[in-house]
Amino acid sequence: MSAKPTRSFTLTFAAITLLEIIGDTLSNRVLHYGCKPLIMALLILYVRQCCQSIGYSAYIRWLMIGMVFALIGDIFLMIREVDLFALGLGAFLLMQVCYSRAFWLSMRQNRQRSGAKSVWLYAAGFALYDTIFLILLRPEFVGNPLLTGLWWPVVVYVVCLSLMGILATQRRSLPGFAWVVAGALLFILSDSTIAIDKFLQPFTGAAWIIMSTYAAAQYLIVVGMVQQLVSEEP
Repeated sequence: MSAKPTRSFTLTFAAITLLEIIGDTLSNRVLHYGCKPLIMALLILYVRQCCQSIGYSAYIRWLMIGMVFALIGDIFLMIREVDLFALGLGAFLLMQVCYSRAFWLSMRQNRQRSGAKSVWLYAAGFALYDTIFLILLRPEFVGNPLLTGLWWPVVVYVVCLSLMGILATQRRSLPGFAWVVAGALLFILSDSTIAIDKFLQPFTGAAWIIMSTYAAAQYLIVVGMVQQLVSEEP
């Protein structure tokens, strides 16, 4: 079977994402509330359909658990009547842990070892980015009593996000490598944009950048991991 989604699935996924962004931008609750959960729901159904005939590997199970946490996080963050940012952050933190576990298991299953030089090189790059970003964010948290309690959860989240990115870069010889790396980097871009818009400087068009990169990130990561699963089919 082919690991790549059909054209109709991809177009439907893109259309749902577009409608969600329009609904969010125009404060249309029907579009916003109706479409945002569908982004991850469609990808979960896609993975389930792919696994029906070839079964679930350990890393795909962890991927799907992470996708469920992402769906929960989307629901928390889409609700505007109550501030559920901390719960959404927690859900996506668990998603990052599950995705990292999935990437690690995908390498172990194929007996792929990461070179120490490669790991440290990418780790240094992510660490530099994290340090600069957290230095920029810290004054906003320290100077606002409402945000002080979120500082260390945000730090932990940033570290886990980078760990996911590092592990994505270590799947070099595995099918779907480029897709997964691109997805991980887009996820970091999406989350960075959220932080800038929410804590540093709100700007017009943030919703378009955040959701388009987020949806593309999830799509690329999921499709890339399924490519590996299909390549292992006897």
